[in-house]
Amino acid sequence: MSRTTAVSDLAVRIHAIDWSRNLDRTRSRVALMREYLRRAAVWTRTLEAQGWPFYDIAEFAAPGVRAADEVVSGVLESPALVRQFYTVGHTCVWALHLAAARDEGAVLPDLPDPFEPLMRMYERGGGFALSTTGTIDVGRAAVYRGTLLDHLGDIPKAPESDAELDALDAAGS
Repeated sequence: MSRTTAVSDLAVRIHAIDWSRNLDRTRSRVALMREYLRRAAVWTRTLEAQGWPFYDIAEFAAPGVRAADEVVSGVLESPALVRQFYTVGHTCVWALHLAAARDEGAVLPDLPDPFEPLMRMYERGGGFALSTTGTIDVGRAAVYRGTLLDHLGDIPKAPESDAELDALDAAGS
């Protein structure tokens, strides 16, 4: 009997994503992107890292710990993911590397998973793109990228439950 790991569980989730845009869920997806930006800012400040908002957090949190090459290539070579904006694929791989750090028992900051909001955003209707105007395009919405300091804070920017996210989307219809 094989045991599951954070990496294998996440890889299964990524492979199951329907990358078709779901414009009915734009409000929740925007909230999840804002929550990712907040969490990434907190992790970046804690780790004294560089590269915010989209970078390999595990490289700073647990140097040298990587997800297995075959898992990474399996995700990156997924035909549906290949059609996404290239940074979307990178975030999936970086999330896998951070999951590998958890699997290895690396000492990580006591902070919420920075990539979980992105994974949930992807699961609710696809990826994102970076615009040349300094925004992050999520469906028909543009999220202000700003600076790390613009997003640093302790107050979550997205509801925790799927029901609350659904209610957020319903409020916009």
